[in-house]
Amino acid sequence: MTATRSRIRSTGTANAAVRRVDWSPAPRTPLAATMQAAAGLVAIAGATTLAEMNPFWAAGGAAVGALGTVVNGTINDHTPTTLLYRMGCWAGAGGWLTWMLTAPATLWTTTGLASLAIGALGAGVLAPLGRHAPPVKSAELVPAPNATLANRPGGRIGWEWELRFQRVCRLAVAVTDVHPWDNGAGYDVVAELPPGPATRSQIASAADALASDARLPEGCGVEIRAGMHRGGFVAAVATKNRLGTPGEAVKIPYPDDYSPRTVLDPIELGEHRDSSTAGIAMREDSVLVVGRKRGGKTNQLDVLTLGLSRCRDVLVWHIDMNGGGMSQPWLHAWLEGETDVPAIDWAASTPQEALLMVKVALPIALDRKSSYRTLKMQANDKLLPVSSTLPEIVIMIDESAELMSPTNRDPLTRQIRDGLEEIQRVAGNEAVNVVFSSLRPTQDMISPQILKQSATKLALYGLDEADLGHLYSWAKGISMDDLPTKGCAFLGTSSDGIRPMKGWYLEPDQIRHAAKIVTAYRPRLDPAGLDVANTVYDLDMGTGRPERYEHIYAGRHQRMRAAFTGQTPATIPETRPTPAQRQPRRLAAVPGATAANWPDPIPTQQPAPQATGAAGWPDPIPGQPTARPTVLPTLPSTPVPMTEVPGLLASALAAFADANDDRMHSETLAAALGFETVWALADALRPFEVKSRPHKFKRGGADRRGYWLDDLNAAVHRLTHPTAESG
Repeated sequence: MTATRSRIRSTGTANAAVRRVDWSPAPRTPLAATMQAAAGLVAIAGATTLAEMNPFWAAGGAAVGALGTVVNGTINDHTPTTLLYRMGCWAGAGGWLTWMLTAPATLWTTTGLASLAIGALGAGVLAPLGRHAPPVKSAELVPAPNATLANRPGGRIGWEWELRFQRVCRLAVAVTDVHPWDNGAGYDVVAELPPGPATRSQIASAADALASDARLPEGCGVEIRAGMHRGGFVAAVATKNRLGTPGEAVKIPYPDDYSPRTVLDPIELGEHRDSSTAGIAMREDSVLVVGRKRGGKTNQLDVLTLGLSRCRDVLVWHIDMNGGGMSQPWLHAWLEGETDVPAIDWAASTPQEALLMVKVALPIALDRKSSYRTLKMQANDKLLPVSSTLPEIVIMIDESAELMSPTNRDPLTRQIRDGLEEIQRVAGNEAVNVVFSSLRPTQDMISPQILKQSATKLALYGLDEADLGHLYSWAKGISMDDLPTKGCAFLGTSSDGIRPMKGWYLEPDQIRHAAKIVTAYRPRLDPAGLDVANTVYDLDMGTGRPERYEHIYAGRHQRMRAAFTGQTPATIPETRPTPAQRQPRRLAAVPGATAANWPDPIPTQQPAPQATGAAGWPDPIPGQPTARPTVLPTLPSTPVPMTEVPGLLASALAAFADANDDRMHSETLAAALGFETVWALADALRPFEVKSRPHKFKRGGADRRGYWLDDLNAAVHRLTHPTAESG
């Protein structure tokens, strides 16, 4: 018999056909429960009447039952409605039984039975009020009988969070581990979802409710991140507020580190709650920064400017229609004569200058598709390899609403807006990128295309919930309560999701100091880019009459100095001749090497600006006197033959090539060149203006100062091009 039953259950068809009789007395519906209670009460009344029991016992039993209901409800967290309903049932049943014992003759009368039926019907109709969420199975939420909380996965914290997930999310989540943060401000709860239709998004949508249930302090919250697989997740729980409180000026200063970096690494902006660095990828992704006035947007753009300026393979260009306020701190050292070149390669503070910048940037990107085709093929990469001689160009825009608003119909502004949107759309692969900023993410400020195409979004303190939802496509689980004060932001990336952070703070003096350092190793525009930037352009500056402009890029610093020192703007001379067909320049290939190890070719400096005083500013006003452009020298596009390089520099370059590196410690280079001491090496290189850099770097596990390949290349270039000026 047993074997037959087992075989039947082993098949789906037989199992569906067999229906076992359920003899359990447990009711399955409110109607069944009501009928069972009424029948049981009649039976008790009949028995107690025959026994001639005192009515006191019925009233006492009802009181004890009601008291038990209160105790049980307190233990199992029953709602007040549930408690009132169940106490009412005890009171009604006890009252009816007491009445029957007081007047036994009425038990089998119509009055007695009708009163019981009416009471039972009322209890059945109100039965939903007495329901309570089923308690979590003890096997899932409490330790085994012989276990303790200490040896459970995650200990007591893990057990409490299992209860919390069940209480808030209605899911039997299993906590597998708990990792405290190094800064002591919280911990990570590692957990797995139960089998079935549960998803990680269900937990993420309840993040705010989980934080409330855990009674976390203001400024703290719960972040749900991906786990080891789709069925797992990590809940990052902040228990100490590191982001600040409303009205409290909490600042985390920018680290005192301005060493060279590369755009291939994340650009660091600040810190997350767990003290991990908040960084964004900038090689091919555009960025959108959104924040109201006085919300910390300018400081965040300053931090981003410094992070990009530290990269040896990035040129930073600024557009700021608010008088160039974002650019001025970065240009101050240059304007005061403390540096030879500005930390910001190009800054535009007027619509005319912004149009020049956009009209130069887009052709550079389009030209790179063909000029560096061979370079991409040799690198076996569809993404253009960047280096100190082929840098990425990042255009940063402050107060984008003045330029990017679709409602602005000004012809000059429309040209700028269309150009920037096209750059965002087609130029990321060719290392020309854009950082937009706006007061709001709505269509009256920026176009939907910018919002959709920005892979990285930064929502600063002060936005309302509607703007926050619009920016992040109404993602669940985020709230402005997680950004308690100025300087906080939600950082949304495709890799890490949306996480709160605190941006580093940059003082004006720190900007000035950093600007003087980064100018020592900031790159120059590549040769092919120089050709494109200084060619002839026919541009309409809003007058409806195209004018011809030449040497736009070469004269940018003259125009910047005029704009930021209050001098009267001058004009770019109108040109008549059509320039000869330009031949694109290409980097020389290095056989048998990967793109990451190619030595940078000797940089070709940009042509010197024409000597026409403050000339270089586009002036659409008719009748402005113009001058004939000075013919600028054209520098060779190929590296200088090594036979023209002094022996010491040639030997040093050969040592770098043998090491396949762009930096060498002083001791290593001295040994390679046969010098007994590093001081002797320094004395020998001093006539060529080659010095060791002040910043240390690691090689072979040692952290020391040394020499850079760029400095040797620059020395060679100075010797072979004595009349060229650096840009």
